[in-house]
Amino acid sequence: MRVILSRKGFDSEYGGKPSPIIKSKDGSWRYYSLPIPSMKSNKTESGLIPSDIKYSDVKLFDDFKVSDFLKDVLPKRTDLNFCHLDPDIRESSLPNRPFEWKRNFGQVKAAQSHLENNKIGIGDVFLFFGWFQFAEYQNGKFNFIKSSDYPNGFHANYSYLQINEVFKPNIEKVPSWLDYHPHVKFKNEPEFNNPNNTIYVAKELFDCQDQLNKKGSILFTFNENLILTKKGQNNRTLWELPINFHPDKGVRLSYNPTHKWTASEGRCFLKSAFKGQEFVFNDVDEIVEKWCIQLIKMNQVADNQPLS
Repeated sequence: MRVILSRKGFDSEYGGKPSPIIKSKDGSWRYYSLPIPSMKSNKTESGLIPSDIKYSDVKLFDDFKVSDFLKDVLPKRTDLNFCHLDPDIRESSLPNRPFEWKRNFGQVKAAQSHLENNKIGIGDVFLFFGWFQFAEYQNGKFNFIKSSDYPNGFHANYSYLQINEVFKPNIEKVPSWLDYHPHVKFKNEPEFNNPNNTIYVAKELFDCQDQLNKKGSILFTFNENLILTKKGQNNRTLWELPINFHPDKGVRLSYNPTHKWTASEGRCFLKSAFKGQEFVFNDVDEIVEKWCIQLIKMNQVADNQPLS
């Protein structure tokens, strides 16, 4: 089983704010990864992601849409209309899902070539991570909560997907329930018109030796063990990881060469790549695989529970 750290959601370039973690009625904190901005399909140019899904279409929680959150935290951004809902992990994000719908993730071009070059396929696991900050809804408005522990928010794992099926929409027929997906619906437009255009579909149940009886893909609730960023400093790309992740132990992470890693006081630290979507672990002793399985064992949650 290969593990891929897959960066998704708002960042400093796409969106410019963290995604929120919001407290639920049961006291747990829920991740809400914000899909990156897109534009309505109409003769789009290369590099612009076509979409017909609006932020006002995507449910945040209860009766709130993602557009409600953005109006409060980014009031000057009038351009945030359409979004790229990918990965599509949270079932409650959109109404009227077809019965056959399964959690899924699309990739294309250079990032997909990187996955293919690393022979990523069925049984491998995407650990989706992004930029997050705690937020609240008070007095009729959403606000971020300031934190001295993470002044600029933090990178954290928020979801996962174990691959069960791999589809190439530009060269083969795909199931009809995927017709809504941007990698299918707009496969002939510049951003997706590539033979390596790919959709990964999740397993129904997570498959490993431990027989966890867990979903093949779903969201985590927030837990500190999901945070990647080192505590107490401004740089969210400086990560603190278990000591056995250090390259001296035989672990490798693509786009993050050996000189970016240090070790101190029983932990290792990584100045993680500022750019890049898919970071693939080469894990000869199953160190990362065991860590990934433990995260899934301890942190999974159903996404259809009401927030309040």
